[in-house]
Amino acid sequence: MRTVFVSGATGGIGQAIAEAFLSHGYRAVLQYNHNEDAVKTLSERFEKKGYRFNWVKVDLLEPRSVEAMKDRLKVLEINIDVLINNAGIKKDAPLEALDYEDFNRVMRVNVDGPWLLTKALLEDLKQSGTGRIINITSGVARDGRRNQTNYAASKAALENITRTLAKELGQYGITVNAVAPGLIETQMTKDVSNDVKNQYIKTIPVGHLVEAEDVAHACLFFAGIKAGSISSQILGVNGGLR
Repeated sequence: MRTVFVSGATGGIGQAIAEAFLSHGYRAVLQYNHNEDAVKTLSERFEKKGYRFNWVKVDLLEPRSVEAMKDRLKVLEINIDVLINNAGIKKDAPLEALDYEDFNRVMRVNVDGPWLLTKALLEDLKQSGTGRIINITSGVARDGRRNQTNYAASKAALENITRTLAKELGQYGITVNAVAPGLIETQMTKDVSNDVKNQYIKTIPVGHLVEAEDVAHACLFFAGIKAGSISSQILGVNGGLR
């Protein structure tokens, strides 16, 4: 049984990814930081379905917290085959209204967090022989968007980490790819107005918003054993937007 680690597992995309992998026979290690209510709800649902999973409470802003998580997994004798760096935050504002704290926090969670997790779990991924790293980025990494200098910069950095690590880690049988969703109905996008969403939908060739499950399916593809020759790719899950 292969084991997947999903960061940000209580969020909309994280929940969909976790359920998709569990339903396909994976064991899952699910990271969260604050949302205890979601952990309880998801645990009840997953337990009813007989899934194998463990929650780990980790502050991705604290290297010591990540190291403590690594030690706990060793005690539990859990080895990771697939790492999905999904956790991320947004703090949108026009440049003149965006303070350094909000810029820096977004960069730390969205860039430092995946870097710390990847480094902490690297030995497991090497030992797997078919290790997979999948980073969740965004279309704004390529195209930019008003009022998102911090978020767009963080996702662009994560895409370049993806390409760099694909070259660095391929010798160990590890592939590194990214999934870049378009606008999705999740808690993170709850502040987007209906007018903006409707205008956005008009630009999508397939005529509808992406769903979190679409992102999960893309992750399953990259994680597969037969995807061992696919690396350094950024897959847009966006309904055909270019």
